[in-house]
Amino acid sequence: MTDNAWWGKPAAFPPATTPPAAPARDLPDGIVRGRQELERLRDDAIASQPVGDPLSVQVVPWCSPDGIPSWLEGVADTTRWLLGERPYAPISRQVAPYPELPVGQVRLAAEDCIFGHKWHDVSEWYAGAVKQTIVWARGAEDEPRPLFGPPATA
Repeated sequence: MTDNAWWGKPAAFPPATTPPAAPARDLPDGIVRGRQELERLRDDAIASQPVGDPLSVQVVPWCSPDGIPSWLEGVADTTRWLLGERPYAPISRQVAPYPELPVGQVRLAAEDCIFGHKWHDVSEWYAGAVKQTIVWARGAEDEPRPLFGPPATA
């Protein structure tokens, strides 16, 4: 009879256990605002839609009242993209693996749209929100938050 002593040894594989919780995914390079700040901005933009009275939404002062719905959509889309909740970039619709997002390229696409060089099918207010959200998320201290607060309640 052969010796099968290895059968009694501990298993080569660790016992089945619950895997540890996955760590929060990193944000894209250059984004200095925290995940919670971006989530709060996203939530405020989504909660402000649809716009009943445009003047009840507190956005940057240079946004026209008729541009506020596009602005809110741009803020929501950009924050969702920066958080990894949206697979494609605002404006260019470029797809990149998270968190290696082409943040600088999307900012340039927004500027091209604002100044009429490209992306003629995109609202300048949407593009302005994309640009402002990226600039703010990168930590520019002299740039205001794209939305100044949560939506006003009646």
